[in-house]
Amino acid sequence: MNTFASPIRRAEACFSDRVALVDIPSGLMRTFEEVAERARRIVALLQHLGLEPGDRVAVLAEGSPTYAELYQAVPMGGFVLVTLNSRYTLPELEAACNDCAPRILFTDRPEDEVASLAPMVQPMDERFDDLLLDVPAFSPRTIDETEPAVVFYTGGTTDRAKGVVLSHRSKLADATSLITSVDLRQDDRWLVMSPMFHAAGSFNILPCVWVGATQYFLPRFNAEAALQAIEKYQLTITFGVPTMLQALAEAQARVGVDTSSLRLLGHGGAPITMSVLRDTISAFPTTEICSMYGATETAPLVTVGRHQQLQIGTPEVASAGIPVIGVEVEILDPEGPPVEDGSIGEIVVTGPNLMNGYWNKPEATAEVLRQGSYWSGDLGRMDAAGNLFVVDRRKDMIITGGENVYGVEVEDALTSHEAVIEAAVIGTPDERWGELVVGIVVVARDVSAEELDRHCRSCLAGYKVPRRYVIRQDPLPRSAAGKLLKRELRTQFN
Repeated sequence: MNTFASPIRRAEACFSDRVALVDIPSGLMRTFEEVAERARRIVALLQHLGLEPGDRVAVLAEGSPTYAELYQAVPMGGFVLVTLNSRYTLPELEAACNDCAPRILFTDRPEDEVASLAPMVQPMDERFDDLLLDVPAFSPRTIDETEPAVVFYTGGTTDRAKGVVLSHRSKLADATSLITSVDLRQDDRWLVMSPMFHAAGSFNILPCVWVGATQYFLPRFNAEAALQAIEKYQLTITFGVPTMLQALAEAQARVGVDTSSLRLLGHGGAPITMSVLRDTISAFPTTEICSMYGATETAPLVTVGRHQQLQIGTPEVASAGIPVIGVEVEILDPEGPPVEDGSIGEIVVTGPNLMNGYWNKPEATAEVLRQGSYWSGDLGRMDAAGNLFVVDRRKDMIITGGENVYGVEVEDALTSHEAVIEAAVIGTPDERWGELVVGIVVVARDVSAEELDRHCRSCLAGYKVPRRYVIRQDPLPRSAAGKLLKRELRTQFN
């Protein structure tokens, strides 16, 4: 039975002297033996402070080796880690903490700014390190793999954020999936550049520890800093959302560092457009691009698409890959029956990686966890080879004149115009058509609605072409995880 203690226990036994964690800004390095000892001391500290099994321990901080140690140690002691979104405002943080009631908060922020979030606040600085030097003996505890290990608060792209409860079983199943899907190796050096409060920003921690790979931490994403780290440390693998890949490609065009060590660049968390994919392939010609699809509720991996040689224009390039080992994906009608092969329906996931549920939200849990499967709310289709194509969020689908329009397809058409940096497509109410397709674009130069319309009509069926274009220079609203917040756009334009 695997729990959060399993990876670090193996790493300490097999790779004790290898470097486990590296802080890029400071150059601090810790071996697996040091990380294992610090994890035990963290558990001992929490026990000494009077925490009981099941108590919540919150973390509000930028990415760092200490964050990774807390990520492993807290569940190892039978407590529940809560990763708080560092982009949240104080009222949003208070709402999350009122929901899950953490006993203690570890943070890199001034204590007086966050005192309202938990009864105890512990800084993640040298005082924390000093505290670990003088703690009582670690008292191990038997943990069942179904017990809660971590709570991630979702980005809330369609509604209020919910606390997703993931068990030891679900996170270890996900770790196994990542190891096998990307062929994670002991000699890999993983760049952690995504926010660690997000499931896809920390899904590397346990797998890398399990196989003995080294992790390098940027506290906050910066494209040029990431490229310089890749060159300096000969990093081999990293993951980012499409907006991060776009920034990396643009920065690489400016600075042109040596990224030949980077064997794999994964992307997920949001749909990627063909223009961003083209730019990424051009910027990193020796790197394999890897598509990933999942959700916080699935811990997060569902599918992975490996491409040794991406061929732009082939259907497979637009796919999210095939289901990871141990996970089953079906395309079902919202009422339940499977759809015809190749047809569009809701993506339904079954496997050991599924969440236990939403914290304190049994009704919301029952809506998405049905008969042992997770109903994602995403629309997709599968081809004969088992490749999953994610089409849209079910709530984001537009019905105009009785025809279904999927925003991702229209957004891809819009961003293929050389003047368009990014695009969002929403539906607005219309008495005659039900909904009208509206294209909201961020542009790099002056471009007219007529020019955009001609471009869209050259590559889309007439009913998919936007009836209205909103041209802007300000970036589109996104969550801290990089997901497009269409609800904000609907509020603005409906």
